[in-house]
Amino acid sequence: MKRYDVCSPRERKDGKTYWQRVGSAFEGDKGIGIEFDALPLPDKDGRVSVRLFEPRDNNGTRASSGRGEARQSYADADLDDSVPF
Repeated sequence: MKRYDVCSPRERKDGKTYWQRVGSAFEGDKGIGIEFDALPLPDKDGRVSVRLFEPRDNNGTRASSGRGEARQSYADADLDDSVPF
């Protein structure tokens, strides 16, 4: 079963956009299932957007898709993680 990170765009105070992880998606034989850990917020126009990204490993880098295609990175996510490990 293939897993993805579900991310929603957020705008920082400096105007730059980063991708906030809001859940996980799982690709199986019957389609893609999405589980949200948090609800994505609408943008200024009232639209809610999410994208699926290759999951990050423990080093913060994306796992290889094995398909040879480029995927958009959310390396500039600025997640403000205070977990000490």
